[in-house]
Amino acid sequence: MYKLSYENTNNIPVFKCDYCGSCSGILESTCHVKGKIRGCCWYFPKYNLIDIKNILDGGHKSFIYKLLNMKNAHINKYCIDVNGEFHEEDYLKYKRETMEEDYDFDSKLFYKICPFNTQKGCNLDFNLRPHPCNLYLCREIIKLSGDEYNKYSKERKDYFAYCNYYDELLKDHLIENKINLTTSPYECIDLIEGIDIPKFEYRTLESIDFTSGDDILAG
Repeated sequence: MYKLSYENTNNIPVFKCDYCGSCSGILESTCHVKGKIRGCCWYFPKYNLIDIKNILDGGHKSFIYKLLNMKNAHINKYCIDVNGEFHEEDYLKYKRETMEEDYDFDSKLFYKICPFNTQKGCNLDFNLRPHPCNLYLCREIIKLSGDEYNKYSKERKDYFAYCNYYDELLKDHLIENKINLTTSPYECIDLIEGIDIPKFEYRTLESIDFTSGDDILAG
């Protein structure tokens, strides 16, 4: 039996599932890079202004400075992209030699690895991850959770709407002050840190217990 649960700390909601890391053969966790195990961590993190704000409010200003100085970070005007590994040659070979299935996503993910991924999973605390990472669930877990997942889905959608709204508000503040992360990163961080925004009004969600398909077959 496995459990999906929900927590909110420092305005950062997190879906936690103890099935993660125990899966095998699930599409999103498939990695075709030889010798690499990365689970579902193929996403290249994008830190929007709201993510930066939450991290600052959590007292982790030094982490934002670290992001700004990472060699694989791309500083945009209003977000920070952190590039991971993309094994392009292997991907192109795969495209040439494989009759690709009709996936509903870009098969490049089989050849991407998050820069914060380790053999034991993400090396970042939940409070330091961008919000899509903390609310991501693979389709297998969603399927196994059944109709009970609907309340989690609604919470995820509501938080994404909250993030989009206040990300635009923070962007407007930077525009009004004629600064951005590309030209004035440290000034932007100080300004964002001093802006008050309402906290997300999160729900209290009951955890979901579920059994994996493998467990059912074993029983």
